[in-house]
Amino acid sequence: MADDDFVQAYRSGGIGAVNDLVTAKFGTGDSLIDALETMEDTGLWRILWHEADGKPDFGAVMEYLRDD
Repeated sequence: MADDDFVQAYRSGGIGAVNDLVTAKFGTGDSLIDALETMEDTGLWRILWHEADGKPDFGAVMEYLRDD
């Protein structure tokens, strides 16, 4: 996954732009969940999760955790 694309989106349009980009690239459902989990695992992004039946079924980027 190209974190640089998401950082560029953040710098040009904020968190809303990041969420728009991740949704445009990965749609919804399992692909989106996988992408958001990968983003969260980098330590650069805080994700707000919605869970159903004990596992995430939707999420949104809430914060960029580094500003270089």
